[in-house]
Amino acid sequence: MRTGVRVSFVVLADLAALGLALVLFALFHHVLPGTVSVGMGKTPGVNAVFDFPGRFTDGGVEESREEDRYHYRDESLDLTVSRHREKNGEGKDVSYVLADFYIKDLSRFRTAFAGGEFITGVDDSVVNMARENNALLAASGDYCGVRKTSVVIRNGEVFRRTKAHEICVLYRSGELQTFRFADFSVDAAVARGVWQAWDFGPCLLLPDGSPRTEFHPGIAGENPRMILGYYEPGHYCLAAVDGRQKSSAGLTLPACAELMARLGCRAAYNLDGGHSAVMTLKGSIVNSPSKPGGRNISDVLYLTGRETEE
Repeated sequence: MRTGVRVSFVVLADLAALGLALVLFALFHHVLPGTVSVGMGKTPGVNAVFDFPGRFTDGGVEESREEDRYHYRDESLDLTVSRHREKNGEGKDVSYVLADFYIKDLSRFRTAFAGGEFITGVDDSVVNMARENNALLAASGDYCGVRKTSVVIRNGEVFRRTKAHEICVLYRSGELQTFRFADFSVDAAVARGVWQAWDFGPCLLLPDGSPRTEFHPGIAGENPRMILGYYEPGHYCLAAVDGRQKSSAGLTLPACAELMARLGCRAAYNLDGGHSAVMTLKGSIVNSPSKPGGRNISDVLYLTGRETEE
């Protein structure tokens, strides 16, 4: 009898444990909003340090402002933010804000998630994310948190490996490279030492730096844009193109490609645009989003600054 009781107790305990496991599975997969994506470890390597003689201060912060231009520099960052106005290919007015920066320590070129961690279904404004991370400059990222698939590698940590679109990779060496879907390997990028990887696109320039001309017609039209450009290791830019407004029509993807080639970039990549295209400087929006304040998104790119010394 005692043996039978013990067996019955064990069976009941196993059934209870199984039931609890099923309840927890259902809770996390069907009830709770958002799915936590656990980091998969740091990528190898140490971020590069670059030398641009005369670009940085010997210590302290220097700032200057003009009507359409702001300049900031300290001992490892030289940033110029300027507003530009021109005509697009159809003769329509277009304005964009260009953030051109030289950086000595690549670890100051960072990314952040809404809520402080990578959780799908969580979003926030670019302004809030910029302020929470004490960003000097911040810009909309690739909206990785709204999708179930896409490569997500941020600040040297791999969060998701399933690729979805064309990829942009910033290596710890400072080199930036763009890839078509079929040409990208997460393992190869990790082995080389990847610092950031974005999965949105498309790539805007060909391998020789000339502008790409063919894009999917569904995404190629005039729109607000956020573009990441690369000149050389340690020298990059971000362009926030205003659009869907009387004062600025926006740019097509071929026009974006032409702009980045004209600026002298060796590679360029289209990030999340439309209502998402927001750039902030010291926590305040500096472009003109098509939706006031922009759209809440899941992630930003940003530069760290230092408090101005008195």
